[in-house]
Amino acid sequence: MMSVSFGIEFEFDYVDQDNNRVVYHGVEPTYLAPRWDHQPDPTASSELRSPVFTSMQQFIDECNSQFRAMMERMPRLIPYMCNDERRSLGQHMHIGRPNSRLSMETKYKVAKAIVPFYPLLAAAHAQPIPSHRGLTTIYARSLRLYGGIISSDHYCEISDSHVGTVELRIFDANIPQASLVNAWIATEIVKKAIRIRNSEDDDPIDLNEYDRERSKALRYGLIGLDVTSYLRRLKAALGSLEIPDIPAIREALYLMARYRLNFYGVWRYSYAKPYDYMRAQLEDCSRYLENLLRIDGIRHSDKISLWVSEASQIENLDQLIGLSIAVDRSLEAYARIDGQEEPREVEAERPVERVRERAGLGRSEVRESLERDNYYICRINMVRTMSVNDVAEEISRLLTNHGEGLVNTMSAREVMETGARFYVLVAFNPYRSVEQICGAIAVRVRDGEIGSLVVDRRFRRLGIGRRLAEHALRVLEQEGRHRAFTYVRINNAASRSLFESLGFRVEGETDRSYLMVKELRSEQICVE
Repeated sequence: MMSVSFGIEFEFDYVDQDNNRVVYHGVEPTYLAPRWDHQPDPTASSELRSPVFTSMQQFIDECNSQFRAMMERMPRLIPYMCNDERRSLGQHMHIGRPNSRLSMETKYKVAKAIVPFYPLLAAAHAQPIPSHRGLTTIYARSLRLYGGIISSDHYCEISDSHVGTVELRIFDANIPQASLVNAWIATEIVKKAIRIRNSEDDDPIDLNEYDRERSKALRYGLIGLDVTSYLRRLKAALGSLEIPDIPAIREALYLMARYRLNFYGVWRYSYAKPYDYMRAQLEDCSRYLENLLRIDGIRHSDKISLWVSEASQIENLDQLIGLSIAVDRSLEAYARIDGQEEPREVEAERPVERVRERAGLGRSEVRESLERDNYYICRINMVRTMSVNDVAEEISRLLTNHGEGLVNTMSAREVMETGARFYVLVAFNPYRSVEQICGAIAVRVRDGEIGSLVVDRRFRRLGIGRRLAEHALRVLEQEGRHRAFTYVRINNAASRSLFESLGFRVEGETDRSYLMVKELRSEQICVE
């Protein structure tokens, strides 16, 4: 069997002990282990290039040596491998052969073997969810745009690398354990595929279907995919392959099959602080859940301990498929129950406003979406299922019907043409593929003004206003503003209380409004 090697490019920012994200532009890491390299990429604080790996154990040993040494030399400022709506950091994987370059024919075989599983790998690696990098940036363009499964364009998500490898670019910045799992899956697939003669595998790839799967993976994570189908395809490709006795790999595959959780989902579930989480995971790349349990004060430690025990018993793909089938049955039952709660018909004479509200999510569904982090905050041109015009119409509707005279009303055209940026909070139910705009806020970046905060009255007292206001503050901090201010109507006690809890103070007063001000830190961005 032809040997297969891989390498990883790690892009990251830094996080300090106070959980502040620290952003530089292409600085050299504090330490470079032998055979590791650094690239001064200005889009990342730092970028590390790994050696060529020929085994999973070599990956673990090398990563542990590199990242432990970095943290020993600068314990107060360690790598932070996570994106947000303002950062597009990647974790690129190169697949090749040790000490030789792949021919173009072999590169095509490698790409074709990986494409059917690429959405699953992307969903396992996505961080955060939705993946802003994969859905809204130029740094990982879909194969459908190229009309083929590999391209020489550096930004194609599967590219013909000039170093003689196939480069996989779709992955978000994440801890090394995420690359470990995906590297094992990808290299095992490639080992099998490159032995097949071209005539034995000439079925074309449906790039439109691939793009739909890709979109679901990056929008919803593993819950958006038919995981059982992917696992069955993996079994068909790999046969009765034993899963390595490496805790991080077994734990990730177990959580994928049993709970549709990826690394990001587990992190959010544990409520670990960013600094503590990164430090624990970078200490030992062979483990994941056990690293979490070493962090003081995490939530659900009993459940995580149970997962460690159950994951250790996973030895093959058949066990994973059995777990995943049980989850499918549970989801089907949930969907049936959930569907019964929705009215089957809407009376023709009922006002249009009521019809539109019924088509979205109910209060209990929105509450559950918020609790499960099934929501995102974005600008009006980034809502996945609505056009910019439709989003602007929805914001106008919210301002008119749910502002209760406490915000200025605007038409859809005014929303789109105003000098302020509007952001919306979108909750979604992945079981029914439904999204709901729950509230909006405007940010005038040039002068630091926050305004037009409005929440659909059906979803008030769920923390939506706070989430939007906190997001607005992050935007201003990231844009380098040193001061934020807002005007709050004198009779709007709820808004005044909210902004006071976020550190605003009253600095002035007009006949109708209070002027509230907050000093910002523009150099470092809180990621807690």
